Amino acid sequence: MSHPVGGQERRHSILLIHADDRVQANRLGALVSHYGHSPRILDEAGLLAGRLQGDGLLISCRRFSAEIRLAMAQGLHLPRVLFCDRLTVQQQADLLTQGALMVPHGCGEREPVEQWLRLARAQLAMVQQQQQAQDALRLKLEERRLIEQAKGRLMRHQGLDEEAAYQAMRSAAMAQNHSLAELARRLLQALPG
Repeated sequence: MSHPVGGQERRHSILLIHADDRVQANRLGALVSHYGHSPRILDEAGLLAGRLQGDGLLISCRRFSAEIRLAMAQGLHLPRVLFCDRLTVQQQADLLTQGALMVPHGCGEREPVEQWLRLARAQLAMVQQQQQAQDALRLKLEERRLIEQAKGRLMRHQGLDEEAAYQAMRSAAMAQNHSLAELARRLLQALPG
């Protein structure tokens, strides 16, 4: 279902809401309804029930409890907005690393929830892109390590210099239609250390 918001067509979304008290949860629910979202208010049991199903998570709390920390960690796949003014520097750093958006005050009655959600979505996308880039770099480093190890073994077993060992590996990889890293894995399995 779509709703026009600001002249743009917007997908109807389900936002999960949790707050310290019922009044605050209802206030947050009314705010997100105003923007065309469907609020789903979660009590503590619902918050901790496993993988959270929705399009976003909004939490308003006076105290950053272990339960809320766990819920924030379970919802890594969701844009998350946390309204809380009592966070340590380490808690803030941990939440930023996870891609959560922190609003350093309690949720007020005229809170720009849609803007916070937009920022949370952008922040989550940025953190996910950074994670993908880090994963790709880790993979390349691991492949480079394997190639260097295989090249060293080939040099010892065949009496080749570094350039000749690299060229031999490169030629064999191309002839077998394998990546250099895959050939390195095979060489490391075939040649004793």
